[in-house]
Amino acid sequence: MIRSSSLRDRRLACGLTQAELAARAGVSRQLVAAVEAGRNMPAVDAALGIAHALATSVEELFADKPPAVVSALGGSLRDGAPVRLGRVADQLVAAELADHGIAGATWARPDGVLEGGELRLFPGASPAGTVLAGCDPAIGVAEAMLDGLGPRSLLAISAPTDTALHALSAGGVHAAVVHGLQDHLPKPPMPIIRWHLARWQVGLAVPAKLRGHSLEALLRSDVPLVQRDPAAASQQALERARAAAKIAPTARGQYASGHLDAARLAATLEGAAITTEGAATAFDLSFRPLEDHVVEMWAAERWLDHPGINALADLLTTKAFTERIAHFGGYDLVDCGERIEN
Repeated sequence: MIRSSSLRDRRLACGLTQAELAARAGVSRQLVAAVEAGRNMPAVDAALGIAHALATSVEELFADKPPAVVSALGGSLRDGAPVRLGRVADQLVAAELADHGIAGATWARPDGVLEGGELRLFPGASPAGTVLAGCDPAIGVAEAMLDGLGPRSLLAISAPTDTALHALSAGGVHAAVVHGLQDHLPKPPMPIIRWHLARWQVGLAVPAKLRGHSLEALLRSDVPLVQRDPAAASQQALERARAAAKIAPTARGQYASGHLDAARLAATLEGAAITTEGAATAFDLSFRPLEDHVVEMWAAERWLDHPGINALADLLTTKAFTERIAHFGGYDLVDCGERIEN
């Protein structure tokens, strides 16, 4: 039996008025008031809308324990870590904020924090309706453009291709961005729907003072070399280049969390980094291409009719999206958003 007092407690914890909750849930304020007063039991659709607006499930909404949350990418979430939230089926999923929650010159927006292994929501938190993992910085633009759209909103999580695909297989995300050589993309972990996003080059970004160095000279030198996780398609491209040049792998340098982070570290350390042309351009670095990659979005087939997946797929085809991405450079956006037949 749903206990009405818990609805009021959850609403207040989220910093919402009855009218604000009603607007987010797509129900009337009178219904919210009636449920809180114990005079009404919401229908299934209304209950789902209210639960989603309050970052919980119908089952958890009036329980005495905090909502259960798991890491979208698998593994554990650090205690005290600020997180962003999304909902995949009936599961609340979280991703820790990258770079300690720093987004450029500002703080990124967390939805809650893990305390003693339990989730504490911040006032006004609302989980995204769609969760996407991948290493394309463009998904951050898509997230911003879909912000505030309820079940059509997006949580974009930065992750290497192989990690994103593992999360897709495990059900932690709705979709993954993958990239690699045209005829050597990873094997899908399940039946999927595919969309073309872009083509780009991966290679070494270097500051002006290293512009004249050959690939072999850079790899054999003591120049700082910013690398990626072995699960990253760009790191795999670097390893193929090493093998072709018969140069042994090296552990020198730092490891970056993504393409932009790699370019930023290369600029800071005045070294080289494996990244994309667009990321190199963003930090005024020269770029030495290694491979041409195709970039795709893969969603689990079960989410074919998901409103958030459809909203994202529609967004990818718009001029509003592609012109913003083209501005950063390094993207070939011909056929962006085109559905690919498996």
